[in-house]
Amino acid sequence: MKLRLGGWLHPRATRRWQDFLARHACLQAQLQRHPVLAHKIYRPYLCTGLGCGARVRVLSEHYGFMHERGLLAWSCAAAERPHCLGQLPLKDGGSAALTLSAIHDGHREGELCLALQLAGQRLYSLSFVIRGGAQGPLLMVGRLQGLAGDEARQLVREATRQLHACRPTSLLITVVRHIAYLLGCAGVQLVSNRHRIALNPWRRWHISSDYDQLWTELGALPGRDGDYRLDCLREPDIDLASLPSKKRAEARRREALLRTACAGVAASLQAAGGTGLQIPSYPLAA
Repeated sequence: MKLRLGGWLHPRATRRWQDFLARHACLQAQLQRHPVLAHKIYRPYLCTGLGCGARVRVLSEHYGFMHERGLLAWSCAAAERPHCLGQLPLKDGGSAALTLSAIHDGHREGELCLALQLAGQRLYSLSFVIRGGAQGPLLMVGRLQGLAGDEARQLVREATRQLHACRPTSLLITVVRHIAYLLGCAGVQLVSNRHRIALNPWRRWHISSDYDQLWTELGALPGRDGDYRLDCLREPDIDLASLPSKKRAEARRREALLRTACAGVAASLQAAGGTGLQIPSYPLAA
């Protein structure tokens, strides 16, 4: 019903999207298992201001880019089972996991979802997409969301302690900036409060997270379009000289943790058969 109505309201955009899907066997297979892929062009997606035609363009850019990099089948497989991008050693001797999934989580804010899991529980997740930009492809973050509820704040505090004083939000942004570097993107675009999507006024009214403040705290700068920008990241690098001597040991462990996370992502993309990747020539893990 949605597809018929959407095809009637947006015939040209619908044909363009259907033609694009038909050119890729793995997208056709995914369409059979997840019909939402066919009609997501008719609903709010990624950020405000995108009409149906623009949504088709963004989605085609993303999947076309993944195809060029030899990662389309790998990204489609993430819709069936999340990829584990690596295990991160914690302060108490345990480990946290970085995973990548598709379609199911945050699918209105991006095509891929990077998540941090601790003790089997998803602590934070970040949705993103690869879209075209004036200077080259951009990795755009459409959502960064943590656990909700009364216990969430305490869980985040404990996770930060276990991650050697690295906040989960900072860890995910560091990793996604490195993904952008590996894929050869021109930069990272972060959706602003003004441009984030909400399907109804009630949901928008109850959104408590402040993206603008978070992006600013993470070092992002506002762009002319109202969103925020970060550079791609070749390697995590903490300025130890700027820290008091008593904090440098933990900072070194934090830097090693971030390098381990980035190394896991790089290894996963290589193992998936990615081509044209910018893999650093040095060992990322300290």
